[in-house]
Amino acid sequence: MSAEVIARIGAILDTTEMRELRARHAAEAVRAARGYRWVGIHEIDDNEMELIGHTGVQAPVEVRGSVDDGPNGKAIALRETVVSGDTAIVPILGAETGIVIGTLDVESDDAFGDEDKRFLETCAQALMPLFE
Repeated sequence: MSAEVIARIGAILDTTEMRELRARHAAEAVRAARGYRWVGIHEIDDNEMELIGHTGVQAPVEVRGSVDDGPNGKAIALRETVVSGDTAIVPILGAETGIVIGTLDVESDDAFGDEDKRFLETCAQALMPLFE
C-alpha cells in the first residue's frame, strides 16, 4: 500500500495545479490510505509555519503559527518525527540543505504505531517536491 500512496503523491505533485490544490490532494491521499481523521501540510519559514493544504472532518485550528509552538515546533527543532498520542508530526527536510521546509501533521482516532510512523516518514519524503 505504501508504494501505491507514494506513487499517487508523486502523480499529484507532478501536475500544473495550483500549489495549494496539490497540497490538499496529497493530504487527501495520505488520509485515505490509513483512514486518518485529519491531515495537514505546513510550509516552514524562518519564524512561522503556514498550513498550505489539509483534509479531514474538522477545520484547522490555526492556519499560521510560530515555529516554536507545540508538537510542530518540537518536530522542527528536533528534525525528527514527534508522536503524541493521536497526533504525529513529521518534518519534511530539504534535499540539499537538510533543514525543515515543511511538516506533515496527522491526527488519528487511535494512537500511532511504528508502522504508521514509517509510513508517514515515507510520505513526508515524497512531499519534498511540493516545496521546491
